[in-house]
Amino acid sequence: MHEATIAHYAFDIIKETINNNPQLKDKDIKKIVFGNGRPYTVMVESFEFYFSELIKETKMEKAKLEYEKSEETGFFVSSIEVEE
Repeated sequence: MHEATIAHYAFDIIKETINNNPQLKDKDIKKIVFGNGRPYTVMVESFEFYFSELIKETKMEKAKLEYEKSEETGFFVSSIEVEE
């Protein structure tokens, strides 16, 4: 169940990043890439369920969510892509 908490943290970080960056602020988010480092403690399917609920009716709603394995530790936002 900790995926729900991680989804909230990720949502808050992305929202803050978007709001504080003029290049992102007025654009729809096209893709969000998450890094999943060792040890793999986040169940991606569970995280995606919670995160998808949080982003409904936001600029992130249509974003494609991708996950990449990382040599870094933890689970983190790797990149954010916006519509041109």
